[in-house]
Amino acid sequence: MGFPIIGETFKFMKPHDAFQLPTFLTEKILRHGPIFRTSLFGTKVIISTDIGLNMEVAKKNRIPGSQGLKSRLMQDIDILARTHMEIGAKNGGLDIKETASKILIECLAKKVMGEMEPEAAKELTLCWRGFPRELFQFSLNIPGNGVYRMMKARNRMMKILKEMVLKKRASGEEFGEFFKIIFGEIEGREETMSVKKVIEYIFTFFLVANETTPGVIAATIKLISDNPRVKQEMQREHERVVRDKTEKEKELDLTWEDYKSMTFTHMVINESLRITSTAPTMLRINDQEIRVGEYTIPAGWIVMGYPSVHFNPEKYDDPLVFNPWRWKEKDLGAILTRTYMPFGAGARLCLGAEFAKFQMAIFIHHLFRYRWSMKTETTVIRRFILMFPNGCDVQISQET
Repeated sequence: MGFPIIGETFKFMKPHDAFQLPTFLTEKILRHGPIFRTSLFGTKVIISTDIGLNMEVAKKNRIPGSQGLKSRLMQDIDILARTHMEIGAKNGGLDIKETASKILIECLAKKVMGEMEPEAAKELTLCWRGFPRELFQFSLNIPGNGVYRMMKARNRMMKILKEMVLKKRASGEEFGEFFKIIFGEIEGREETMSVKKVIEYIFTFFLVANETTPGVIAATIKLISDNPRVKQEMQREHERVVRDKTEKEKELDLTWEDYKSMTFTHMVINESLRITSTAPTMLRINDQEIRVGEYTIPAGWIVMGYPSVHFNPEKYDDPLVFNPWRWKEKDLGAILTRTYMPFGAGARLCLGAEFAKFQMAIFIHHLFRYRWSMKTETTVIRRFILMFPNGCDVQISQET
């Protein structure tokens, strides 16, 4: 279990190659097998790479999300991606992760909270832009350091969100579509949720979304950039998507049919998610004991599931190699199988997973409408989340 209080947190948080399983995990598996216990950040944790256990713990109903909602989300992401890419082209380049994050937050803010007053939206954005940079860098909450600044930004954001929720509830204003879907199931069971709980949920929702998909998009662009053959095939596909449209249609949004027709792009996304999903894709707090063979996982412990099967040579040839062609003629719409679980499993899997995939595809499509190159010094490491110590900038020509 490691040292008192801090447990094995320092070992767990040690930076490692983003496209491989962490050394902490592989060493533990060799010593203890696919399921072991530890202490992280003062909390008792079970870490599992066992597929059966991970699926069992994650079992819950799923919310697929309506086709109408998917189309509206896609339209919003398309407009934002097109706009930010045009700005980047005029400036000669952009930071992939930061741009993807801006697009995501701008889209989600309205979908979760509905219409916001301009001042509140502006203040939220300012808090958010300074917030995640210091996250997951293990240190104490001492005035002046990163965690202290992070907590100040968090408290300010929570206060703004609380004021917005209370005001909307009092006036009967509409919340966004995501809000209604997420909390509709709770209301359906006639359970009440405190305002504090609602705010914490919304905050966590934004935090997780902002620190996952943008990082994966940036890592995917790095993988494409490092593989000229992949980049060339992607260029051909996205030129075809544009070419197949009439002159009038080229100025319109991407359609769901356009998205589904990006076959090679889906292969690239699946392969990138297989490699980049080396962090836990399932986190659950047990509300009851679970029996695992001769062992018992106590109630109240966190179960952290890793998709180590993604690097199993019996399931994937040369698993450390980025090879999108391994997905040829396979079901590219599958978001969960026993050998592929980049989004974990359980409640809200379908909606969130599909949203992440089409955000990636749309971002890639609009990037490939320009000539671009990523800086060679770009490196990707993982310290629980994906990190880019030298940034993740691309240079973009205005030529489309």
